[in-house]
Amino acid sequence: MEAIIGINQRISMQSLEDAVVAILNGSYDDAYAIELAKRDYQGENRIKKAVQAMNKTTRNNPLMPVIIENESAVCTAFKSHDDRALILIALVNTVYNFCYDATAMLGKYFHAQTLVSRALLQTKMSEKYGTNRTLTNGLGCILPMLMDAGFIERPKVGSYKMLRLSPMTDISKQLYRQSFLQNNPLLDENYPVENNFYFEFLI
Repeated sequence: MEAIIGINQRISMQSLEDAVVAILNGSYDDAYAIELAKRDYQGENRIKKAVQAMNKTTRNNPLMPVIIENESAVCTAFKSHDDRALILIALVNTVYNFCYDATAMLGKYFHAQTLVSRALLQTKMSEKYGTNRTLTNGLGCILPMLMDAGFIERPKVGSYKMLRLSPMTDISKQLYRQSFLQNNPLLDENYPVENNFYFEFLI
């Protein structure tokens, strides 16, 4: 049985940040989510998909209670490029196991080589998720989101290079760690997560 990919709509990191800030100040609702979706998409169906993805990634995210509890620290972290990147990708990877797997797989190959091709990533991901259009579409969501956040860059078509992140705040590192544990529920809270390839992006 193939694993579920789930994600079928890319969310811009700016819209994701704006959604989190709106939740923190109590102004987030479906109408606002629609306005955010309209920044990037046209057409009722695409906007509807974007709103569903936005709600899942923010309002209904298991990490959101931690973000609300640490509102001041999160708002401060958003002012730093690398901390912002960690928090936003942590949100995405917590609710989409496929996105977590893609991030960890990239980390694994970046550990050994400078460039990773999309073809290699797709081949390795297909071992769990199967070879179909949904896999291609899923990578078409998460790879641009990782680029948008600043985890990777694309020096040439079909190849990706890692961008090292140097987060400065504890809350961003805590949330990224929590995104790892959410995807590995059998691991103890004290597991030395930094040894995992998912953390390859951090300096």
